[in-house]
Parts: sequence; structure tokens; C-alpha cells
Amino acid sequence: MSVGVSIRRATLGDAQALAELGAVTFTETFGHLYKNEDLQAFLKKNHSPQAYEEILADPAWAVWIAEAPDGEKMGYVAAGPCGLPVPEMPEKSGELVRLYLLRAHQKSGVGGRMLATALDWLEKNFDHLYLSVYAENYGAQRLYQRHGFVKIHDYFYKVGEHSDPEWIMQR
Repeated sequence: MSVGVSIRRATLGDAQALAELGAVTFTETFGHLYKNEDLQAFLKKNHSPQAYEEILADPAWAVWIAEAPDGEKMGYVAAGPCGLPVPEMPEKSGELVRLYLLRAHQKSGVGGRMLATALDWLEKNFDHLYLSVYAENYGAQRLYQRHGFVKIHDYFYKVGEHSDPEWIMQR
């Protein structure tokens, strides 16, 4: 249940917590897909405190953290300029870059609240909205479809030697 859960804008002081959440949630959801050395290299590059400090310091980006009443960090959502391989991408295109929630809190309504928060910000700052989702992450696909996203393109996302089939969705 999402009662009492707060969703607040992340600050530079949250970089370590975001790195930990990012590594845990990515591994919970996708870790089984990769060789350990590929996974560890990916986490070191994409889910380090330094990686989050760069995002948090960039005014073109926004990150929010979901916290339980006891202060537990449950997940986060990140949004910014679109970096996806969208064919003929229009100007002022934004992307829901990450929506990560600890497995224990999935299906509680928190993910939907985080998504709504990020979409509100994206709509105020960009004219076109995109996201990428793993082709076999059916729960996430349903969530995005409920929020008006439709699949427009396929591509592959590399993690080490592994290529993940992904959908690009647009709203």
C-alpha cells in the first residue's frame, strides 16, 4: 500500500542511496540475464554514486525518491532529455529513463505514483515523451500502457556482451 509513502525530489546528498537502490533493483529484476562480470561492469558504470551525482547536478534531469514512513528508500524514478534511438526524433523530446522499485514494494501503487510524478514533470518540460522497456517485462509494459504509452520501435540494449530486446514506447 502506498499510504504514508512520500515521493520527494532527490538531491546530491541522495547519490549514494540512489546508487544502492539502482544496483539492487536492477539486479533483482535483470541480474539473471547476464554473466556476472558484465553485470558488475554495468553496475559500476551506471549505478555508482558518481553517475548519480552527474545526473543530479544536471538541471535538464529530475529524480524522485519514494520513501516509506520509517525512512526506508523504496525506489526512484529518473527523467530527462531523450537518449533513445528514436527514428526521426523530434526536438524537445523527453525520456522516462528509470523507474526502479524494490521487489518488496512492487504492486503497491508506489510505482504508479512515481510514474505520475515524473510524467507531470516531463510534460511541463518536453513536447514528446518516450521510454524504453525490456521486451519481457510485461508488468512494466502494462503499467506504461495504462498511462497512455504505445510501442513504436524495437532496439537492443547492450549490457556487456548481452543484447537485451527492448521496446521504445511513446506518449
